[in-house]
Amino acid sequence: MDITDFIRLAQQEPSMPFLIIGGYAVGAHGHTRATFDVDFLVRSANREEWFARLAAAGLKLFAQTKAFAQFSQAVAGDGLDLMFVDEATFDRMWQAAVLRDFGGAQARVPCLDHLLALKLHALKQSLAHRTAKDAEDVEILVRRNGLNLRDSRYQELFLKHGTRELYDTFLRILRHP
Repeated sequence: MDITDFIRLAQQEPSMPFLIIGGYAVGAHGHTRATFDVDFLVRSANREEWFARLAAAGLKLFAQTKAFAQFSQAVAGDGLDLMFVDEATFDRMWQAAVLRDFGGAQARVPCLDHLLALKLHALKQSLAHRTAKDAEDVEILVRRNGLNLRDSRYQELFLKHGTRELYDTFLRILRHP
């Protein structure tokens, strides 16, 4: 299975709303990079339905926390990671999401601001295996989309979802006076 298969699986009746996050969402906003899994943001309330559907499709759960679940395939192919959020967060992100095409399958990705918020939140966790990738994603998304981090909107976004240190670091990296 690949990203189009996962999209179609989620869209089977009854369809379960999701947003593509992670590397594919970053690519949808202008920064294509290698990724070895597919990431969906989903409602926590649908956790059991997701587990059942993915198990029926032959995926195996190999790790989970309250906020995440990771699935692998029995044969070679992309893994699927689910990020669980509450109803209000999902609805807010869904309303602002943008539709993109992934090899003939249509799916929504978070708007740029919400994607940056997710990346900043991940950076704030200081997870060694994610920091370099997420920092590069933020830097290139800001550059490719011509964002002015001095704009109060982006300063607020960085301070709400990241830290003052992250904001100041990106100002230096991006040479914003």
